Amino acid sequence: MSPAASTSKIKKLELTPLGPQPRSCPSEVKRSWKYLVGAHDSVAGLFDTLHVLRLKSAEESDARGRLSHDQTDQLRAAIVFTSAGLDACLRGLLRDALPTLVNGNSAAEGRFKIFVNEQLNTEKASKGFRAAVIDPDPRTRLIDMYVESLTGSSLQGHKDLQKVRDALGIPASDIGDTTLQKLGPFFAARNEIVHELDLVDPTGRGKSTRRDRTMSAVKDQCDEVLQQASHSFLTPQSR
Repeated sequence: MSPAASTSKIKKLELTPLGPQPRSCPSEVKRSWKYLVGAHDSVAGLFDTLHVLRLKSAEESDARGRLSHDQTDQLRAAIVFTSAGLDACLRGLLRDALPTLVNGNSAAEGRFKIFVNEQLNTEKASKGFRAAVIDPDPRTRLIDMYVESLTGSSLQGHKDLQKVRDALGIPASDIGDTTLQKLGPFFAARNEIVHELDLVDPTGRGKSTRRDRTMSAVKDQCDEVLQQASHSFLTPQSR
């Protein structure tokens, strides 16, 4: 088989387009939208690089089978970039939109009240809570404290997304628990890469091996996360 025939059969990974910024996008959503677009562009760029590497490999060796370590690292990077984009997008949305929602959305305000009640019912109130209560504007300080409690750590699983959804007052009819649970494989892959470098039993004898990543699975996982962030989290806020 000629190199041209070999490379012609190599398919490029393509993300589903995000589309234009939602119409009448409020200021509280604009920064999150930019984060999401940036993540989408970065992941698409990694897939472009992977395609170039595969074309070069096919031209040199006529091999289109198992991905090399360098090529698989592009897939790992795509998962990490998608995760970072999701973090930046949703944590930014909480910081920018939650203060407004708590004062105008009954579901979001209800979650805020639950947080305040939890602080009141602890055996010993935190220093931050005590400072907020005696502040000249206690509600604003408590809202700031609430936002910080939701954005202090990265999103590592579907339950974290459920907390974000509920805090923003997004109804389960827009994005249900089952839908978020389907993102479990993505978060499992994300945690294996971020926390374990994708190594399999690195304490054993001999050379450590790394988990395999398939192109179709990684593309689908990244695509689903980016689309859910767009259509389920950002769009409801701009309606």
